[in-house]
Amino acid sequence: MRLLRANLETFGVTWERYGELNYARTQEIGVAVAFLGYDGLLAPSARWACENLMLFLDNHRTEENAIQMTHTEEVDWLAWARSHGLVSAGE
Repeated sequence: MRLLRANLETFGVTWERYGELNYARTQEIGVAVAFLGYDGLLAPSARWACENLMLFLDNHRTEENAIQMTHTEEVDWLAWARSHGLVSAGE
């Protein structure tokens, strides 16, 4: 399932406060989506200009469509944040 900003607002998520550390309402939405049997949820990130993918592994029929890791990569998040001007060099 894909939720857009307008969908979140319809479900009672105030966009101006979306980035705060109050996850109760968004967690309730995720629980409902999982309960309805969806295998995943794509929703706007609260902190970045991107979307987040949440997988509900209990809803995957592993015998039909097993999720397989095809690639891994270690990321130095602090170096990435510095290179994108999100933290100063001293942090």
